[in-house]
Amino acid sequence: MKYLTIILLFFLVLSSKCDKEYLKKETIILNMQKVADYELANPSRNNIKKNNDFDNGWVPSTFYISLVPLYEATNNEKYLNAVEDWGNSFDWDCAPRLRHADDLACGQVFLDLYRHKKNVFYVEKLKKRMDSLIVTAIPGRKDWSWCDALFMAPPVYMMSGEILNDQKYFDYSDKMFWDVYDYLYDKDENLFYRDARFFNKKSPNGEKVFWGRGNGWVIAGLARQIPFINDEEMKQPYINLFKDMAKKIASLQQEDGMWRSNLLDPNDVPKKETSSSAFNAFALAWGINNGLLDEESYRPVVEKAWVSLSQCINEETGMIGWVQPIGAAPGDTDKNTTMAYGAGAYVLLGTEILKLTKN
Repeated sequence: MKYLTIILLFFLVLSSKCDKEYLKKETIILNMQKVADYELANPSRNNIKKNNDFDNGWVPSTFYISLVPLYEATNNEKYLNAVEDWGNSFDWDCAPRLRHADDLACGQVFLDLYRHKKNVFYVEKLKKRMDSLIVTAIPGRKDWSWCDALFMAPPVYMMSGEILNDQKYFDYSDKMFWDVYDYLYDKDENLFYRDARFFNKKSPNGEKVFWGRGNGWVIAGLARQIPFINDEEMKQPYINLFKDMAKKIASLQQEDGMWRSNLLDPNDVPKKETSSSAFNAFALAWGINNGLLDEESYRPVVEKAWVSLSQCINEETGMIGWVQPIGAAPGDTDKNTTMAYGAGAYVLLGTEILKLTKN
């Protein structure tokens, strides 16, 4: 028994040392770059919906969204140049579905690069798209009837309001967002239904069904848009929602540091899922770094998630696995499944982990 205790203590100490290695500045940067470089060299494609598989669509956009923050974290101009090359390849236009929120996600990338290079060509076509939607506005729940949309579109409008200095973008997005909130948000659970199909649906174990990545999209979208809202009265409800969601999501982290595809019923799809885990942890880390979340309570959650996610990277290739394929509900995954949004979420999280370690 004495020797068994010694052996267990040895492995606990060894595990703790390994965890700390993942939290070193140089390791954080190395892993972010490995994941980003793999995705740049092996771009994920939307093989499920080939008719919606655009070079400027939501799948690549949700990876490229991470590259300007990666440049800002590392000062490596390769990532800024990669964004510029990507935008130039389709003349800085949005994907073709005019009213579809997903096809506006690329605007976050355009605006982020515009902040650095001030080339109006990056945002001219985006501005025309947004203006046309404002002119023909319909209720938020009509255009953004699924919770993923709250990552894709609202940050574009809030970023535009600040970066392009135009109040109409703030006003439009604010009205749309809270209509979707009234439609899809469960105030008892502090989580969003993916869409109306799930209002009365139950999991195999009798729980309400809240999709992991869907809620990851929402809370990460809040972290992406809140910094650009310059009106404190408008901003506060977003902060309140962010805090409510953060508390609930943190409570649903599993023992291995990850979240599951079905948040309230982790045994429904028991395998770990990296895209929801990375988006959730990114938002929580951002909340700590911006003084919205208590560091003592949330930092262990974030660091545990970062270590677990970093262990999902293929050491030889840099591919991050365990990413649930494109879908609209809880689903299966394994170490060989990857997609652009999984890589983007991991890199975004890394930029906030880097700030956290500096603080």
